[in-house]
Amino acid sequence: MRNRIIHKEGIDMSKLCRMAKVTLGTASDRLNVLKTKGIDTIYSVIGMKNGIYDETAPIIEFANSVKSLGLKWCAGIDLLPLYQGVIAETGNDNRMFVRKAERAGFENTHKLFTALQGAGVKASFARIDIDLFNSLGGISLSFEEQTRMLNAVINGVKAVEPACRIIFNSVDSIDNEKAKKWFNRFQVSGGKGFDIISLSYELNAETFFTLSQNMSDLSRRFDKDIMVDICGHEKVDDLDIGVADLDSAIELVPMEKGFGAVYADTALDTAVLVA
Repeated sequence: MRNRIIHKEGIDMSKLCRMAKVTLGTASDRLNVLKTKGIDTIYSVIGMKNGIYDETAPIIEFANSVKSLGLKWCAGIDLLPLYQGVIAETGNDNRMFVRKAERAGFENTHKLFTALQGAGVKASFARIDIDLFNSLGGISLSFEEQTRMLNAVINGVKAVEPACRIIFNSVDSIDNEKAKKWFNRFQVSGGKGFDIISLSYELNAETFFTLSQNMSDLSRRFDKDIMVDICGHEKVDDLDIGVADLDSAIELVPMEKGFGAVYADTALDTAVLVA
């Protein structure tokens, strides 16, 4: 039987995966509080750069704190700093940029996860924001080039941790046709296997119906688990769509593909976990 979460208003919510976005270095006491509130996975962002694998001490210390509490860890792979560093070397030479970015993505990810594995640290999930290419000023990439760069990162993770589940997060999630087009083009372009589609949403009455439709459509079309990221809301008490409503919508995703939700670390402070 699943654990249950009781909201302060007395609403009973079956427990899906509950991920909290937490800054690297957050104290163990705070992580324990999140655990008592129903969080089972800690998501923290790692700013990738050349040589990140030589600066793993704080990452390892934090991940061990997560592990010691019996929680899972999701490593957020922020590729933007790495790619911006490559642009600083190559300028707007697309061909040179893609070649160096592809290599840097694989090498740094592979060496980082190798260092973590050597320290006994294991990430259950690795998350990549697929909209990052919109932030690369001065560089215009074809979809095939984007796919090559993402594949390199996935290969870097999977070569070390084959069981690590890859999450692709889409910030531009309300436009369902755009999202479908992206994931379809990624697969057609030879994209490597990923496991979970995460949709970032500003949750309200106007977007809720669209969210339910998009989750159903994407899960059927791509046969992937679906998550909803509402990290933009630091609290959920004052939302016109509550956590119980979101849980219900996720649980109704066809073929049991509704996986869970991602919250800001303060969002569930008013929820209590009951066995």
